[in-house]
Parts: sequence; structure tokens; C-alpha cells
Amino acid sequence: MEASKKKAVEEYVKPLAVGLDGMTNYGDIERMVSASERIARGREGLDDDLLFLLAVFSGQEKWISRMGHRSRTEIFLASLGVPARTIQRLFRGLARFETAPASPEEEIVHDAVRLEAMGAYGIARSLTEGYRERLEIPEMADAIEEAARAPLATDEGRALAEERRALMLEFAARLRREHAEFDRTASRGREAGPSGWT
Repeated sequence: MEASKKKAVEEYVKPLAVGLDGMTNYGDIERMVSASERIARGREGLDDDLLFLLAVFSGQEKWISRMGHRSRTEIFLASLGVPARTIQRLFRGLARFETAPASPEEEIVHDAVRLEAMGAYGIARSLTEGYRERLEIPEMADAIEEAARAPLATDEGRALAEERRALMLEFAARLRREHAEFDRTASRGREAGPSGWT
């Protein structure tokens, strides 16, 4: 796909990325493309156009599945000369790449999405989302650990995740310890006698 056509796709997706959940911004989409390119480096036999489209549209699955938006997107991509087969593979991939990737391109974008939820960057995102959802600190620690332990599908993804996983698990454990240190409910339980009274 020519650079001008890639730019047109990015401009098409940009307002969607900003508006869907109040959290995503266009920089996140650019990071998906960059991460996917990094994971794909050195691999042969990939459909580069499909990989780019999966990365750009990752996160937009709910929007695309709404009435009319799929056909609108099909018409737009066809106008850029994207083959019908690639468009169909894109829609199939968007429906499954996060939970059951079925092609090398889907595996790569799967790992790119997982890596964005890992490391210091992932911790920052997890805490932001946790505060927005009014989670308790232990619940945030659980979410961070869950993201750290998420499986990846590619060797490159697993290598990139290794240091990020260790950081997240260490952070979650320390977060729990520091929360428990001054948690009055927990300290009352430790000090309470058999009847529950101190």
C-alpha cells in the first residue's frame, strides 16, 4: 500500500480512535502500527497491507460491528484499491485476533496490543482505567498482574514482554504491600480476638 493511501486510512481511523471510549487517542494507534512492525521484523511471507490494516483498526472492532459502519469502511477501503479479499480478512481478523488469532498477521497485532498493556506504559494505562472505573487498590493490583501474565503468540512478542512482565509483577506485589501497611480494615482483623473485638 502506498504511503498516501496509508495516510488516508490513518485519517479515516483518527476520529474513531479519539471518540470510542474517552481513553484511546490517535497516538495509541500509531504505537500499534509501530509495535506490529517491530514484532514482524525479519519475518517472511506476511501480507504487509493486511498487517497494517489490522494494526490501524485494532481497538475499533465495536465501531466496525455497528450497523452501517462495516459497509462504510468496506466502501472506503475499496476506493483506495484494497482488494476485497484483504478487506474480508481484515474483518475476520478484527473479530478474533485478541482471543484466537488465526494468521501470522493476527498473531503479530495480538502481541502488539498485549505489549501496550505491559511494562511501565501498561501500568500507567491500567491505573488510569482503574481510577476511572473506581476500582480499589487491590483490584488494580489484580488487573496489573492479569495483564502481566497474558500469553503472547510470537517469539518476538514474548522476548519484548519479558522485562515488562517482571516490572509489572514487582509493582503489583509492592502496591499490595504498601496498601496493606496502612489499611485499617486489615490491621483490625490482625488485632482482633476470636470474637472480632480487640
